[in-house]
Amino acid sequence: MGKILIADHLKKLYLTGSSFLDRGHIKVITAATNDEMLKAHREEKADLIVTQYDMPGIKTEQLFDSIRRDKELQGVSVIIICRDTPDNRERCKQCGISAIFTIPVDTALLHARMQELLNIAPRKSYRVALTVAVEGKSKDRQFLYRTENISATGMLIKADEDALAQGDLISFSFYLPDGTHVEAHGEIQRVLRQATAPDARLYGIKFTDLGPPARAAIETAVKKEQQHNLLHAPHPQSEGDKFKKTG
Repeated sequence: MGKILIADHLKKLYLTGSSFLDRGHIKVITAATNDEMLKAHREEKADLIVTQYDMPGIKTEQLFDSIRRDKELQGVSVIIICRDTPDNRERCKQCGISAIFTIPVDTALLHARMQELLNIAPRKSYRVALTVAVEGKSKDRQFLYRTENISATGMLIKADEDALAQGDLISFSFYLPDGTHVEAHGEIQRVLRQATAPDARLYGIKFTDLGPPARAAIETAVKKEQQHNLLHAPHPQSEGDKFKKTG
């Protein structure tokens, strides 16, 4: 299970209501101050820390100096969010971070970087006509699902009807944007309702026998989408993993 230690107010801003945590193999720990963050990391041994430079408590430089000096804590990846000033960026770099994001934050890019640092297969969102058959039942219907995201390990789809149930074993087929036809089997691992759309359902599907060609095609499609997002990100900064969104 991957563990994310995140500043409490950042969780509310960037993770609440997102599909980033839908896989169920991520534990999120929150902290309101740098002192709490250090204590939580000592107890939980987080895989990724996402924080803001000017957090209350001990200085951020002191926090990460303590972490980097401790052999049991120093292996953590770190993303720091800060205001866009040369001084802030330089101070953040001194903390031994993996990535810097400046305010306002592009949430899609932040999520992609978090997934990369957690070694989670990245995902892509698009609409797909999905033909589904529930194994052992006489269901074989074609739905136009909104694929909230897809990766080489599974996908999250949205439907305006209660058509599937948790534990259903399904066979399905769909076409990727490049025309690749994917046929595979999967299991419905979770069914979620949305407060904003009571009739809609989100279905989390885990692929159970995705073949190597289909897996490679999905990974290629996701990678192309990520590259497209990076190329079209507003005003990317020149220092590696720093992105700024304007407007």
